[in-house]
Amino acid sequence: MELRTIILTLFCAWCMSLSLKAQSADTAKSISDIKRDMGYLYAEATMKEQNEALFAAKSILELKVSDWVREQNPSEKVEVCIAKAKEHTFDLQTMRGNYVRAFVYVKKSDIMPVTDKSEVVVFQVAASKDGVPMSDDISEESPSITGQTQPAITLTKDEEDMRSISSFYDIEPFIKRLQRGGKIKAYGKYSDMPINGDCYIFIYDRQGKVPAVLRKEGNVQLNLNTMGNDNITNYKNCGAIWFQLK
Repeated sequence: MELRTIILTLFCAWCMSLSLKAQSADTAKSISDIKRDMGYLYAEATMKEQNEALFAAKSILELKVSDWVREQNPSEKVEVCIAKAKEHTFDLQTMRGNYVRAFVYVKKSDIMPVTDKSEVVVFQVAASKDGVPMSDDISEESPSITGQTQPAITLTKDEEDMRSISSFYDIEPFIKRLQRGGKIKAYGKYSDMPINGDCYIFIYDRQGKVPAVLRKEGNVQLNLNTMGNDNITNYKNCGAIWFQLK
């Protein structure tokens, strides 16, 4: 019986080794295919620890994105393109002996300013004299979004935290933190935002700033910063990230 156990253990280990080798071969082929494709920018790093390798690869990719943007269009704002690249970056990981090889890549078409109207809000800004978006001005181009200001509004702790987000770079860490806490039901970008479902919306501009955080409940969109009714269509040339809490 003891011998059978040893043989079974060795057999399982052998099968696992074959599986890992097959996965590694597939990943290596994917990396080679991406490197040959002129439509991608990529970077890689090999480190002892996984997080170190991934951080180093992403840092290198950020520099490559910066250089590529300056070559393609010097007038473009590099920091905004980097923010866009981070939103669309993917990674592959393999082992090199006892070291981790992290490979990160992004499509060039996902870096330059967005032209797809499904991803970018293109309506004019409706602003008051001090530059703050007007809370009750509803564009004629989106008549389905209506509602009245609520007389008394109580914010949750998470909503208070949302108000403190002022940079695009802080959105992902915030959502990931909620996700680790088991609070996130779903999230995505503007093009796949649920039409009828309730959600929260971070709006970010080309400078990577967050001009508004909205709470969408049915046809009512509340600006958590101004505490007045607002509308996503009030923000010209801005991107949006939505998420739902459980």
